[in-house]
Amino acid sequence: MKKVLFTIILSFLFISGLQAQDDFKFGVTGGLITSRINNKVAPLGINLVNTTLASGTGFYVGGIASLGFGEKFGVQPELVYAKAGDLEYIQLPIMIKYYVIEGLYAQAGPQFSLSTNANKVGNLIEDLFNSNDIIGVNSLGVDIAFGAGYEILENLSAQARFSVELTNRIDGAIGSITKGKANNLTIGIAYFF
Repeated sequence: MKKVLFTIILSFLFISGLQAQDDFKFGVTGGLITSRINNKVAPLGINLVNTTLASGTGFYVGGIASLGFGEKFGVQPELVYAKAGDLEYIQLPIMIKYYVIEGLYAQAGPQFSLSTNANKVGNLIEDLFNSNDIIGVNSLGVDIAFGAGYEILENLSAQARFSVELTNRIDGAIGSITKGKANNLTIGIAYFF
C-alpha cells in the first residue's frame, strides 16, 4: 500500500511540475460508469463458480489534466469520484494517449482505485457466502485501463474506457480460493479550461 501511495504522490508531483509546458491543460470530466465485481471460486486451481458479487450503473466526476508530447503522444491523468450502485471509488487513471489521426486517440495505462465503502461491499459478500468472519475486502485496487477518445472541439472531448482489475479485492480465509475483481466501463466527456 505504501508503494501505491508513493506512486500516486509522485505522479501528482510530476504532473504539477509539467504545468509550465506549452501543451499542458486541465479541466473537469464526468459521465456514466458501469461497474461489476466478478467472483471466481477456484480451489486447487479448478474454476468451479463464476458469480457477480456486486454491480451497478452510475456516474463519475472529477478533475483531468492533459500533457502533449509532440504530435502523436500525450499523458492524461485524472482524479475522479465514481458511484455505481453500491460501489463507490476514488480513481486515479494515468493514461498514455496515442493520436491515430487528428482528434482521435487511443489510450491505455494503469488505474489506481480506492473503494470508499469497502465495508459495505464486504457485507454484500458475507451475505453471499453466509459468513460473518472469513471475508474481508481490500479497499485499494490496481487496474489496467484502455479505451479511445475524440476531441470534438479544442476544449471538449468525449472518451470511453474499460478497466480490468489486476488485484484481488477479497481478503481473509476465503481469499486464497476466491478471486473478486472489478471491471469498469466509463463513457464521458471532458472540458478543458
